Amino acid sequence: MSALTLVLSKVIPERWERGLRNFRDQHLRFYKIEKLPSEVYADPNNRRSISFCTNCKNRLYHLCHTVEENIKANQSYGKVEFVLVNYNSQDGMHEWVRKNLLQYIESGILNYYYASEPLHYHASKAKNLAHRLATGDIVCNLDGDNFTGKDFAFYINYLFGKFGDEIILQFKKAPYWGTEGRIVLSRKNFEKLGGYDESFYPTGHQDHDLMDRAKAYGLSYQNITIENFLRYLSNSTKEKSTGLGMEQDYYTLRNLNRVKSAENLATGKLTVNTDHEWGKIKVFKNFSKEPYSF
Repeated sequence: MSALTLVLSKVIPERWERGLRNFRDQHLRFYKIEKLPSEVYADPNNRRSISFCTNCKNRLYHLCHTVEENIKANQSYGKVEFVLVNYNSQDGMHEWVRKNLLQYIESGILNYYYASEPLHYHASKAKNLAHRLATGDIVCNLDGDNFTGKDFAFYINYLFGKFGDEIILQFKKAPYWGTEGRIVLSRKNFEKLGGYDESFYPTGHQDHDLMDRAKAYGLSYQNITIENFLRYLSNSTKEKSTGLGMEQDYYTLRNLNRVKSAENLATGKLTVNTDHEWGKIKVFKNFSKEPYSF
């Protein structure tokens, strides 16, 4: 947490602080937008299907900025799916989706799922759920506070054509730490690794653990730094630590998960969640009243 953020969190209401951060993130943080190589758009008959996997619990204040913009930025790709999991949000997310995103659900580009049971947020379980619901050959974790950038799906397909399928991509570059969770790999490799470790504490280090296991498993790690795809809305430590059902803050939980991750790597435990039902809980697709079977 920066000194400025710490001061703001102590002297102004949380809602105002978030508004100031959003203004900074969207209007005062500048990115170098490059023209993508023409090869990115070449060969329309060789496009892999891609799923952008987003989960959310009580973060509607992010989704209302990001979801529709992300869909519009990628819909021309064609073979793209946005998976949006409502992890039992209590902030009006269900009604907001029905009111604002129905056209995308009806067109098939957005698949919305509602989980009514989780009392508390658990990052690994929520991310696994979104990825297990995905149908694309390639899966991309897309946190609800992230903007994909224009033609992100085209660029992912281009990278898989360039490097092959045995890769794991991470989109990050200092100081844009808010995209560290932007991880892309084939759905087959995601499932071989068992996804994110559900034995972890509710949040922290789950993204880096997945990447470390993938690299040890033999996947080629590619850190992509093009700023076209690095926009995000920032979070405070309080926001990261809320709704977890635990007293420890985000950074304490992150450090505990780092220890567990190191132990798994040291013992060669590269595949986690060996139970067949990992990443699966009862969900309802779109606005159906019948549980979705997957």
